[in-house]
Amino acid sequence: MSAPAHNSRFGGIGHAFADRNFRIYSVGSISSWISFFVQLVAVSWLTWELTESTVWLAAVALMDIVPNVLLTPLAGVVADRCDRFLMWRITNVLLFLQAVTVAILAWLGLLTIWPLAGLVLLHGILISFTVPPMLTLLPRFVHRSRLSSAIAVNSAYTQFAVFAGPALAGWIITNFNIAAAFAVNAGGYAILIVVGFLLRTPPDHEPPAPSAHTILRDMAEGLHYIKEHRGIAALLILLFFEHALTSSLYHMLPAYADEILGQGVVGVSTTLAAIGLGATIAALWLAHGGTKAVSVERVLWSYLAAIGVIVVMMFTADIYLAAALAVLLGVAAEVRATATAALVQLHVAEAQRGRVMGNMFTISQLSAGIGTYLIGAFAASHGLAAPMLVTAGICVAVWIVFYLRRRQVAAYFKEAPEK
Repeated sequence: MSAPAHNSRFGGIGHAFADRNFRIYSVGSISSWISFFVQLVAVSWLTWELTESTVWLAAVALMDIVPNVLLTPLAGVVADRCDRFLMWRITNVLLFLQAVTVAILAWLGLLTIWPLAGLVLLHGILISFTVPPMLTLLPRFVHRSRLSSAIAVNSAYTQFAVFAGPALAGWIITNFNIAAAFAVNAGGYAILIVVGFLLRTPPDHEPPAPSAHTILRDMAEGLHYIKEHRGIAALLILLFFEHALTSSLYHMLPAYADEILGQGVVGVSTTLAAIGLGATIAALWLAHGGTKAVSVERVLWSYLAAIGVIVVMMFTADIYLAAALAVLLGVAAEVRATATAALVQLHVAEAQRGRVMGNMFTISQLSAGIGTYLIGAFAASHGLAAPMLVTAGICVAVWIVFYLRRRQVAAYFKEAPEK
């Protein structure tokens, strides 16, 4: 598969959009991400309307998250043992049917808390089996020279959806009803299903040989592969620590806005918007730079920048300064995340791609859960700043270890990946 010339005026972004598959995939990606966040807001709002209970809010959220942590490693093995594209298409059809069921029950007034909780649990299970094949799509359909830019542009879609999805959900629920919001989610999956039929696998694509081992052995093999590839292992360790801190700040924003900024919901919305703005800018910048924009050094420095910004935010009571810092946090965290994903996708062995990407997603979910729980627990008695600063100190110590070994880590990404 050759990569044709592209318009250098737009850098890597133009290079990515020169690819027919990526243009088609983009339609499904952006519509599904927006509808995903519409559904997220609709589920939370309906849960609150039905119960007015924070316990139920937490329980319903966990029903969506826990399957991701428990089942995604297994799903990664399944993705490496079958046609990943077919697996992605099947799970999207099942997610579409789940979304249609939720919308119909809501429209009929039959969606009480227990059916809602059960359907959210089903959603979490299906998402667990969707993520590994989804994360392998771009390497299958997009030329290697365009891959970093395509990953970054796709990340920008996600960040845009963080803004657009909740705003659209609020408008739909206010002007129509909750059933209409769930119907929009079903529509997002319908578009994604159509996109699946339009994508074309390049003729030189070589699927990995099917495994002759047991599922448990394949799961162990995937973990062993990460352990032996010291470059990927290092990036995933950095991901674990940085994401534990940055995700904790995200989940603790109400406490941050109240305790430190003294602004309440205005502080929450302002900080969220600023983080999303910074992340979108960073994703587009990385997309413009293409493959040359990602490196181990860039991962390390963006990791440290994100930690440093959070430390300063803990001492900032001015909402305008906090918003400016939040933009920088969005930039740094997105550079770390997108550069990590691009390096892994470019250098993972094809036969291990599903397992590695599935484990990467699991690590991000696990670190967010652990970090949020521990910081939240300590913040209850010591305030938010103290546990955040202690966690930041641990993250800096980890950064020092890998910064001293940066050349050895980078060397692993100069070798051609295995088939």
